[in-house]
Amino acid sequence: EYIKTQLEKDKSITDKITFVYRHFPLYQIHFNAQQASYAAEAAGKQGKFFEMADLMFTNQTKWAESKNVKETFIGYAKQLKLTEEQFKKDMDSKEVQDKVNAQQLSGEQAGINSTPTFFFNGSKVDVTSWEDFKKMLNAAK
Repeated sequence: EYIKTQLEKDKSITDKITFVYRHFPLYQIHFNAQQASYAAEAAGKQGKFFEMADLMFTNQTKWAESKNVKETFIGYAKQLKLTEEQFKKDMDSKEVQDKVNAQQLSGEQAGINSTPTFFFNGSKVDVTSWEDFKKMLNAAK
């Protein structure tokens, strides 16, 4: 389940953490990962980053290997009532692509090699479930 959804369900955790999303598209194994990051960021420029990310996560099997993924993401943008022309422009913009690429490079420099990856008080932690994550947070009181 998408981590943001878990955070929304478990309000006892949200006052203890700061949730920060960083792009780390695993383009080596996921054909459309880079384009997905650009689309999410473009949606974010219109205030709908997480709504787009939620749609993408829910429908990942439908677009993951698509040869025309931009059209799928444009469809999602329409569903979210985004301004289509602005979305397309932003998705292809140097600004959006540079942001995603910089976040990916930062992740590589931090030793990230998979998603999701979590850091706790500045250190990378290995948690395998939501319950493990909650236990770690509660133990740090």
